[in-house]
Amino acid sequence: MAQNEAQKMQEDLGMTTTITLNVPVVLADGRQLTSLTMRRAKVADLRAVSRLDGDAAQEIALAGRLAGLVPEDMDLLDLSDYKQVQDWFRLCQEKPVARRAD
Repeated sequence: MAQNEAQKMQEDLGMTTTITLNVPVVLADGRQLTSLTMRRAKVADLRAVSRLDGDAAQEIALAGRLAGLVPEDMDLLDLSDYKQVQDWFRLCQEKPVARRAD
């Protein structure tokens, strides 16, 4: 199965989502980031960021883990885009719901 097909299947099952950035950013390596593919959080992700001091630092580190970004990349996100990430966090606290195929 091709990577794109696997990603589509996970998104259809509610395991990931793609967030289109309102304000694209240029990463340190020169790539332009126009979207984030976020996966659902696991308990291990929470454990990994729990050592950090402060709720904001933990949340930002968790978001980075779920999007495959380093903290410096997360710092570049516009607040409107980070709000989309926070909205995904809220959805992740619920049971995944498969999307209907059209």
